[in-house]
Formats: sequence, structure tokens, C-alpha cells
Amino acid sequence: MLNLATHCIYRLCPYATARVANYWASLTKIGGSLTFMRAHTVSGNAKMTSRRKSERNAVKRSIHKCETETSDKNQKQTRKKQVPKRLKPNNDLNPDDILQSSYKGIRTPVYGLDRLTDSFYDVPCEDLAKGLLGKVLVRRLDDGTLIKGRIVETECYPGGEDKGSCSHSGRITETIKAIYMKPGTAFVYSTYGMYYCINISSQGAGAAVLLRALEPLEGLECMQLQRQKGRKSPSSQKELRAQDLCNGPAKLCTSFSITKSSCNEQDLTTWDGMWIQEDESSDPCDIVTSHRIGIDSVGTKWASKPFRFYLLGNASVSRRDKAREETFKQ
Repeated sequence: MLNLATHCIYRLCPYATARVANYWASLTKIGGSLTFMRAHTVSGNAKMTSRRKSERNAVKRSIHKCETETSDKNQKQTRKKQVPKRLKPNNDLNPDDILQSSYKGIRTPVYGLDRLTDSFYDVPCEDLAKGLLGKVLVRRLDDGTLIKGRIVETECYPGGEDKGSCSHSGRITETIKAIYMKPGTAFVYSTYGMYYCINISSQGAGAAVLLRALEPLEGLECMQLQRQKGRKSPSSQKELRAQDLCNGPAKLCTSFSITKSSCNEQDLTTWDGMWIQEDESSDPCDIVTSHRIGIDSVGTKWASKPFRFYLLGNASVSRRDKAREETFKQ
């Protein structure tokens, strides 16, 4: 009966049938729209979440970069602070007081009794630089080993107006105090942060003579070992020629194990660790006078001063002046 009634209604009311069909079509369309909107919303949320995550990551990277740059900057500042600054002149240091105090506590040496005495060193700087040529530098190591070399090249640094001297214009610091001590005192300083050079004080405040080259005489094996220390490349491990062991101020200090901690401010007239003596076996040699090396920055006037001296024809000289040598042939 119900089906018959329904059939009659659909047959009698075509309009109602159309309305019902449109209603169901509308619901279907609305449902599809909702499904699309839900899918679009989910997709949008996913994109939004992804975009926000990317933004968060970008912020994190930016913060990490800033922290890294700040850390690097702090490390650089720390490294700069660790670099020792050049010492300023100390107004509390008095040259006369330093000289007088260096004479106190003079002892009698046990070794090297034939060494040069005070009178040899207590002369003007230029005279000492020439007088040292042909003399023998003797180094006695802690184990008793003796190393000897003939002095063949020197440089004069008289101080005062000489801009090549570290004591220029009366400059004085704890580092260079040794050149204000009594004549014959060793002044050892560091160069390039890894090598050493040795000077010997002379007459005159702040005056000293730099030892530039030696001719090896005794203890060559020990010199070879000292020169090989710290060398890593295989090519640098080969044995050096005797004339190349001490042909430079830093080379001779390395070969003779001369360091600032062991030799600085030592009196060569009394110290058992090092002294200078006469060489009876050497023949007289001509002395070549030339300009000093490595001080061009102080200006031509002082860099060209004839304050370097060396023995003519000696193979251990660090640098020859062939133009000056020609004058000996005339």
C-alpha cells in the first residue's frame, strides 16, 4: 500500500518529484564541496606547518651563525691579547745602576782559564767588533761537551744616535738590559719568535757587537745534531756542510745551543758555560768593512753605515761584499 501511495504521489506531483531530486543533488554537491574544503584545509595547514618549520629553521640558523661569529671574534680577541706587546722603556731602570750592579759578585772561573779578560771588552764598540775577528768562541754544555768556532763576521751597534741599535736614543727595557751591563756580557734576544742571536756588550751605554758567523772548529757532530732538531722534512735531514753550520747569527746560536734562558746576561769573563779565547793557530787575515744586514727599515743613513766586518776569503761568512773585496786585489 505504501509503495502504491508513493507511486501515485510521484505520478500525480511531477513538480514534487523534481524538487526532491534537486534537493538530493544539492546535498551531494554540498557534500563534495565540504570534502574538497576539508582536503584543501588539511593541505593548507600542512603547507603552513611546513612554512613555519622552515622559518623556525632559518631563525635557528641565523642565531647559530651569530653565535659562531661572536665566538670567532672572541677567540681572535683572546689570541690578540695573548700576543706579547712590545715593552715600553722603563723609566725606573738606570744605566749607571745596571752597570754597577753587574760588577757585583764577580767570581773566578773554573773552566777556560785562558779566556779573554775585562780589558779586551772594555773598548769602543767598533774596536771590539774588529778585535773579535779571529778569536775562538767556546761553549761548554751541561754534560761537559765543548763546542768551538772561530769568529769570522761581526756587526757593530754603538747605540746612541744609531737607529739600528735597540738602545737607540737611550731606550732601555728589561729585555735589553744586558747591553747596559759591564763590557763582555752576553745579550741574547729572540728573533722571529723562534731563533736567537747573541751580542756582546762593549764600552759605552747600550753598545754591543753582534756575532754574525763562525767557522766551526770542534764539536761538529754536536752542531749537526743541534741544527737537525725540529726539522721534519726529509730533505732538511741531510748533513750540512761545515761552512753552513754557523754562517748566520741564528744558525750559530742553534749550533752552539745558545738560548736566552741559558746564556742571556752571562759574563763571558767569568761564566763557565761560554767564553772567548785567542786562536794561536790562525793566520792573520784581511778585514773587509761593509754595511750591516737586515736593517733597511731604519733608513739609508744608518743601514749603509760601514759597521759590518768579516775575514776576507773565509767560506763561513754569511754574505760577501764583492765590491769591497775588489779593493784588496788592486
